[in-house]
Amino acid sequence: MNNLTKSESVSLLNLILPKESLVKVSSALEEAGAKGIFQISARGSILSDGGFLQKMFPPPAPEQILLQTLVPNNLIDSVVEASVSAGNLEKVGAGAVFTIDCNDAHIASKFPTKIGEGDDLASTGKVEMEAICCICEKGIADDIAKAALENGAPGPTVTFGEGGGVRDKIPLLRITKGPEKEFVWCVVEKSEADDVFAEMARSGRITEPGRGFMYSIPVSSGLINVSSTISSSAHGANMEQIISAIDELKGGKDWRILADESKSKALKTTFLKNLVGLYCIVPRDQYSTVYDAILEAGAPGVSTNFGVMIDAEDSEDGQHQNEEWALVYTSVSPNNVDLIRESIQKEIENLKIDRFAFYSLPIPRALTYLGG
Repeated sequence: MNNLTKSESVSLLNLILPKESLVKVSSALEEAGAKGIFQISARGSILSDGGFLQKMFPPPAPEQILLQTLVPNNLIDSVVEASVSAGNLEKVGAGAVFTIDCNDAHIASKFPTKIGEGDDLASTGKVEMEAICCICEKGIADDIAKAALENGAPGPTVTFGEGGGVRDKIPLLRITKGPEKEFVWCVVEKSEADDVFAEMARSGRITEPGRGFMYSIPVSSGLINVSSTISSSAHGANMEQIISAIDELKGGKDWRILADESKSKALKTTFLKNLVGLYCIVPRDQYSTVYDAILEAGAPGVSTNFGVMIDAEDSEDGQHQNEEWALVYTSVSPNNVDLIRESIQKEIENLKIDRFAFYSLPIPRALTYLGG
């Protein structure tokens, strides 16, 4: 197998934006040094704090864009600052930006990136937030997002894709249940994460057979100003603006913890702990090879999001312009990461593909049906 460029000084930059901010923010990211910017279509989630009619006939969920890119740690601060400035992300409702420390990244020769083997700057981010993701069957995401909203999560984002597991090797089960999945994302304060996680899991009945998979990832830095509510014009401010004002008056968010400390909603169940999320980003035409390789290597499940690499370098025949890519990933024990990554790499290189990348993220806890 070919040697890949490896770095342990990499962060995954995530942005949640309204569609109208996409061009300006993505241009700012490129100017600040980001490359390999992956764009995924998404929708937002909002609660109505307006009148009766507004609650009975809520507006459609807002269209959003999720941008993700791998950034070397020596550039992450400047790239984040550029995105905040371009998207006015300090304003309520403007969007969100957050970074996650990668365990490592392995990059093929033609993958668009600024990551190099000489990068050695460790992250200085202090983990004060958590990203929570719930992978569920199509049609369930709205209930899970509503549970997150009602428990204080700002504007959960829903993306779409495919998923499967060992059941994919059983022909009858592949016929009776389709691969379409919905993915509910939210980022919350670490002090609020247990309750939000618990209510999302209860709403989606994640501990029941075939209902889905949930996990959380530590966030090293973030600015979350995604819209969570729609208010009636009769009100001078909506609820998220009121909460933001109280935060400022109280000098922080500790008052939220004190208000709810006697009402813990944490789940009393068995979590999967200290897993590793292994991600492979590859042109969409090759995603099925990666998907199958993950399962053949023994992973219990696999998920896929599809999108566009908005800054992929054009080939001579122009085929890379607006090219669709896929992000294929699984969650496994740390001992299995290298084996699965090497199995995937071997299958990709058999196809003579040199535009792909791997990265891994820590997953302190996960939840699914465990049987018994």
